[in-house]
Amino acid sequence: MKRRATRSLLELHNENAGNPIPPETLSNLFEPYRRGPEAGACQGSLGPGLFITRQIALAHGGSIHVRSTLEEGTTFTVRLPRHEGQR
Repeated sequence: MKRRATRSLLELHNENAGNPIPPETLSNLFEPYRRGPEAGACQGSLGPGLFITRQIALAHGGSIHVRSTLEEGTTFTVRLPRHEGQR
């Protein structure tokens, strides 16, 4: 995980060099209990993890985004505002 901070922003990046997430799955990735069609019937639900992560980021005035390509892999980016007095 990479971290970058400025006076007004904290940015976290989590990178994965595995297979990219299919474009049709990206649009629903932050919804609870969603899994891409390639997962198959034998695997359980993804659960609420990414949904909860997004809700936490939003509650703090931030955001979460994902970029996934064959060339660059998958990167989740969380951006959170920093407030006066935070380190």
